[in-house]
Amino acid sequence: MGNVYFRLFLTQLPLYAFVVGFICAAYFAFRGRRYIVALCLVAIAGFPAASYLYSYANGRYLAPAERKVEVASWRRESITRDSKPRVFISTWGTDGVVPKTLVVLGRFEKAYGLVGDDWYYFEQTPGSVCVDTHYDKRMLDRMRGAVPCVSATKTGRRKAFRQLNMPEIAEPHLLLLADADAPLHHESDTREIFASSTLELRHVSDSGNKLVSFWEAPYFDVPVFPPILILGKGWFRTSFAADHAPRPDVVKFVLDALGDT
Repeated sequence: MGNVYFRLFLTQLPLYAFVVGFICAAYFAFRGRRYIVALCLVAIAGFPAASYLYSYANGRYLAPAERKVEVASWRRESITRDSKPRVFISTWGTDGVVPKTLVVLGRFEKAYGLVGDDWYYFEQTPGSVCVDTHYDKRMLDRMRGAVPCVSATKTGRRKAFRQLNMPEIAEPHLLLLADADAPLHHESDTREIFASSTLELRHVSDSGNKLVSFWEAPYFDVPVFPPILILGKGWFRTSFAADHAPRPDVVKFVLDALGDT
């Protein structure tokens, strides 16, 4: 990667020569008391720097601040005892741990999730009792294997990596979406969507599809330093994660949204 940057840097020598040349010309024009000409030459020489500084400030400071205000402005629905659905669907992960854990804890009667490329639904086995009533992260390791009090039934298969083919549920349900599957996800300027960067919880019912909770680690594109200009594409950029809260434990993210319901 370092060699790539170095080769790109070498391609910028004409740009740097252009800037230096105009600065020198402006200096000589100023010495010759041609002040208007000197001012125009300085403006031309400074245009690339102004463009670079604006792109950097926008990607590093302005865009993240605007995104934070946007996210804070979204209206969220609180889940109550009366509105809490019986069914949960999760697109997070491919091991079924999140939906299985929520069924074991008794927070949902039925929960759907992916195991590999297959959709499964989990529900409490009739006549059995789940002994886990309080969540801690140690539960997750136990949930990766068979759990006697929960049955797992295959319902279908995901069509492709980007085609979830989610189960069609007529009754109200809580839907956990992640990354590109989350409708409110953030994309960088180069349309990149980073893994483990978005959690979005929605309540789907006859009254609509409403946002319940949201977390993200948004990435923004910022020009690299030294400046590298790519013809037809603008400044060469790299992505960085804006300031954000640490990613929550996914089960805890759902439990916090449910509260004491």
